[in-house]
This record gives sequence, C-alpha cells and structure tokens, in this order.
Amino acid sequence: MQSNSSGERGIALFVALFALLIVTAIALGMVFQTGTETSLNGNYRDAQSAFYAARAGLEEARDRMRPDAGTGITINSSLPTALPGAANGVVYITNPGSGETVAPWTAPSQGSPNKYFDAEICTEVNCSGGPVPSTAGWYTTNALTANSNYAANPVLPYKWVRITLKTNQSASGTAKVMYVNGSGSSTSANYQVCWNDTNEFASATGCIAPYKPVYMLTALSLTPSGSRRMLQYEVTQKRMILPDAAIHTLLSDVLGDALNVTGYTDPVCAAPNTYGVKSGSSITVPGQGNVKGSPGDILPNTPFPYNLSALISSLQPSSSPIDSSGTGVTGSGTPVSYSGPQAVLGVTPTVTYDSSGAITAISNPGTPAVYYSPGNLTLGTSTLSLGSPPVSGQGVLVVNGNLTIDITNGFNYFGLILVTGDIIMTANASTATSSNIHGTIIGGGKFNSNLSNLSGSIFVHQNACFVQNGLDQSLAIVAFRELMY
Repeated sequence: MQSNSSGERGIALFVALFALLIVTAIALGMVFQTGTETSLNGNYRDAQSAFYAARAGLEEARDRMRPDAGTGITINSSLPTALPGAANGVVYITNPGSGETVAPWTAPSQGSPNKYFDAEICTEVNCSGGPVPSTAGWYTTNALTANSNYAANPVLPYKWVRITLKTNQSASGTAKVMYVNGSGSSTSANYQVCWNDTNEFASATGCIAPYKPVYMLTALSLTPSGSRRMLQYEVTQKRMILPDAAIHTLLSDVLGDALNVTGYTDPVCAAPNTYGVKSGSSITVPGQGNVKGSPGDILPNTPFPYNLSALISSLQPSSSPIDSSGTGVTGSGTPVSYSGPQAVLGVTPTVTYDSSGAITAISNPGTPAVYYSPGNLTLGTSTLSLGSPPVSGQGVLVVNGNLTIDITNGFNYFGLILVTGDIIMTANASTATSSNIHGTIIGGGKFNSNLSNLSGSIFVHQNACFVQNGLDQSLAIVAFRELMY
C-alpha cells in the first residue's frame, strides 16, 4: 500500500508539471501574439501616416495652384509651361526636415545615395538616355518649398510633390501604354491632355481657351520608421460653362436696331464661335438689328440646355447678397428689389476695341468677382448725366428674378450674366454712350432690347474666356491613384 501511494504522488507531480508547461506555452504564445499584433498595428499606423502625409502634400499643391490662393502662397505663376522632357516641364515642391536635403531630380550614385530620388517619372514619360533625362531643364533646379500655412503638428513627412502637365500616355506609363482617347501611337503619346467640362481629351495643339490643362500631381512620403507611399492626383479647373450663343434664353427674344450681337469670339480668345442668339421660343429682329454668328446667326425654338437652379446653386457665393457687398447696389421695398445706378461689380479689364467693338488686346486683366442678387435688379439709370461713370463689372452676375439694364450712361460687363427671369435693356433716347458686354447672357425668361437707333450702340460679344475666368478657380480632382514605389 505504501508503494502505491508513492506512485500516485509521482503521477500527480508529472501531471502538474505538464499542465504548468502547457499554461506557460500558452502564456508565451499570447505574449508573442500580442507583440506581433503590436508590431503589425505599429506598421499599419506608420503606413497610414505615410499615406496621409503624401495626401497632405497633394492637397497643399492643389490648393496653392489657385490663382487667388494669396500672396506668398499661390504657385500659379510657377506652374509648368511645357510638357515633361522640355525646359520648364517639371516643378517640385520640397519639404525637407531639419538639416535634410531633398533633391528628387538628383540620381543616386555609388557613395552618394538619394532615398528621395524621383525614379517614378520615367515610368510615366519616356526618358531617353537612361533613368535621368539628359534634356537640360527637365527637372526644375530652383524648386519651391512647402508653405508654413499648411504645416501640421507634428509635421507630416511628405518629402516632395511633383507637378507636370498630363500627356496622352503619362497616366499609364511606357510599360503599358494606354491613351486618353482610347487609341494612339508614338506620335499622339506626347499630345497634351485637356478638360472640356465632361471628359479629358488629347490635343496636338495644346489646351486652347476655354479648355483647361490637366495637371499630374505626384507626392512621395517617407516616415522616420521607413514607410514609403506615393500617391497621384489628376487635377483641373473642372467648373466650366461653355457658351453656345452670345444670348441664350428659354423664352422669346426681341432685338432692336441699337443692339449688335455676335457669336464670333473676340480675337483675344481662341474659343469656338457660336450662334449670335438662341432661344427656346421665337426670335424677332426688327428694323436693322445686327445679329451674327456661326454656324448661324439665330436659332429659335431650340431646347434650352441649362439647369438654372443647379447653376445658381453652384455659382451663388456664400457671402451676403449683392446689396451689402460695397458694389453701389441697394435694396428696398417688399419683396426687396435691388438697384445700382453706378454699380461696380468687379474690376473691369483694360482692353483695346476695334471698330466692331471686338477686343483685340488686354493690357490689364482686372479682377473678376461673383455677385448674387436674390431679387429683381435694375442697373443704371435713365437720367442722362454727362461724365457719369457707367455701370461696370467682370466675373459672374447672378440675378434670381428680372434684370433691367439701363444703358443711358453706359454698361460695360465682362463675363457671365445669369438671370432666372426676364432681361430688359432700356435707354434714354438722347444717350450717345456705347455699351459693351463680352461673355454670354443666359436667361430663364424673355430678352427684350427693342430700342430704336441711338447715337450710341450696344455690343454683345460671345467670349467664353471671360466667362471661364469669372468662375471658381479652385482645381478639382479628376483622378486619384496610389503608385507602387
């Protein structure tokens, strides 16, 4: 009996030791698993930091490309002026850390490594002569630097952003050629890519106004722990309104003797010619009214293509309405109607006219602005006042109601006039002042300028360039991708 008891105690000890061994193994496994998960989480977090750092670099570049981004911030005047492979074809924004050099245009060599070298560009554009293009000026030598206005805390570790104009094959690279227009050749591979408000298209002659260039923004980030990410945007000024006539209304038009309308674009704008007047109803040209255009002078009873409520929603500024913007326009009555006898709705450009009222030169571009009238608006006055300044403006004028334009003392506007109701032009019969509108007039009601011949005249010229210049200058993202690097 004594020996049996000793044997049982030996077995119990063995079982206890075995159980302890299993528990220890499980504990060690859990510790190892926890360490692995911590490491994985850290790696994921670091990779995400690299991703968002590169995204921040792209966003800084996109915002600074706006012409109106502000002094010391905008890089609009420094953007590429040529395609990659030619001088001024590439611009970099660098973001070095303390005591660090970031030179993506310098290829690494033996004894001189460069972990920030931009090896990606030659997968997008054919770099003849090796990984570093031999063409002088391919890379910008005086690169821009990141701006402190965009700095985060802690500082995001993006290292550079490259800006180039997009070419027909640059989005896919030379290894697998895919063209914007679906087909192409070695000749069309270097066509510039442009935006027409709906699609990208490749152009052998570059992007002619009002069509806008598409830019490629590529950003590299590298965290202190070694995580690298490379992201790419395609951006362009996406908001566009391409006029199809100098005047286009939903309802009928009556055009008098004193009105001269042309769909032929001003010589300073290379945009396509259009009809003079289009309407969803009838068009009447009494007397000697002068309306010209291509492919025709007038086009009555044609579908009205504009969604006015959507356009107003996209164009209406977030600031106060027109009567409190220091424009010389005030409101009164119930419901409120607005008037501006000598309104100034943006700074007009300084231009040279030919005998037909077309613009042949612009010596000062002026400053476009967007103004919104929430009710009926009357601009100008019928009281003839010698030396009185005309109503003037540039940009976008949105009227949620009827617009009356009295040209007695002159009316000069450059850009888009968008009206939900009727548009009426009137004048004191004694006026000798001429008025000029360059852009397009879009109305949801009738247009009436049934004025007999005056000593002065009214010129309405289609000009898609002034229309486009008055729109939001921010750049929209057309495409976004992550690159293998």
